[in-house]
Amino acid sequence: MPLGAATSATSTTARVVKSTAGSATNKTLQFYREVARCLPWILTQYKLSELTTVAQLRRNLSEMIRKNADVEGEGARDVLIYKGREELEMILLSHKQRHHLVRDYVHNPAMDKVEKPGKGSAFLERFYRGA
Repeated sequence: MPLGAATSATSTTARVVKSTAGSATNKTLQFYREVARCLPWILTQYKLSELTTVAQLRRNLSEMIRKNADVEGEGARDVLIYKGREELEMILLSHKQRHHLVRDYVHNPAMDKVEKPGKGSAFLERFYRGA
């Protein structure tokens, strides 16, 4: 086997892997841009300007996309993008109400800092046990 043949096969495989990863990244970026373009309209339509800004919504969107950055299968990525587009369509067609968007997409730092109380007092523990 000539030395050049092995090298060209390896480089072709590397290009295919790079183009596949690149196409997945392009699909994700295209989806992000599609949603980002709709955010100003969503903000006014659902009257979210008193709660958040377009920049904050874009930040939340990018965080949500980055949570799925470790998904490796191209099919799985396509499904996630499909579900995201479906969700966007439901929002744009006003199938969701304002409180759904506030609950799912508006980042509320005050709520994030709230911690559930741990163990109750000794009195409450005895009370719950019925002692």
